[in-house]
Amino acid sequence: MSEPFSYYSGIPTFEMMLGIALVAVLIFLIGMILNMKKWGGGSVKAFLSAFIKSATKEGHQSILTSVVLDILLQRRIIRRSPFRWVMHMLIFVGWGGMLVLSLIFALFEILHKIGIGSFDLNVVRSGFDTPNEVLGYLLLIGIIIAIIRRVALSEVSKRTQVFDWVLVLGILFITVTGFMAEGYRPDAVSAWTFLGADEALAQTLALFHVAISLLFCIAYIPFSKYMHMIAAPLTIIANGGGE
Repeated sequence: MSEPFSYYSGIPTFEMMLGIALVAVLIFLIGMILNMKKWGGGSVKAFLSAFIKSATKEGHQSILTSVVLDILLQRRIIRRSPFRWVMHMLIFVGWGGMLVLSLIFALFEILHKIGIGSFDLNVVRSGFDTPNEVLGYLLLIGIIIAIIRRVALSEVSKRTQVFDWVLVLGILFITVTGFMAEGYRPDAVSAWTFLGADEALAQTLALFHVAISLLFCIAYIPFSKYMHMIAAPLTIIANGGGE
């Protein structure tokens, strides 16, 4: 049997995960450069210069205030629609939280690989299981609410395009495959253990889950409507935040 901690990264070997992650990040950076060139009239430097000048303009609230109140806490959305705010926060906290946990555990794996620290990586991994699953359910609930809104609310349904469904259903699919990969783990402490223990299937699903997560939720961002997750905060900061 493979070492249990390999499953937290999502695939049998850390090197494989690192390779997929590097490819995803590279594609993401290329997309961001292309976007910044577009916004800066063909120059990344021009965009960054204009952004910094606007963000630090006299009279604007501090960048830290904008980040905390307008981006992290999304106060504009809660004033318009508390229900929509709940949906956004569930998705934001779930997705962002799992990303942070993955990055932290990746750091532990790197330290383990190069021989720094005397910690037991299996123990560290097991400590991440419960918070990771809780965050996964927050994301799942948020996505389900987003789907219900698009189906049940006519004003939302009219604005929804096919591309919007691709994004929502894509995240739903990724979330479910993550739960399934955990559920099939022989040492799982997941509610999805009813699927039965199957190490080979768990590793296959985990590899698939991590690959599509990195490519769909990172590499794809600059080339899709997901770009609003970056463009909107930048716009808020550049405009000085506030109400």
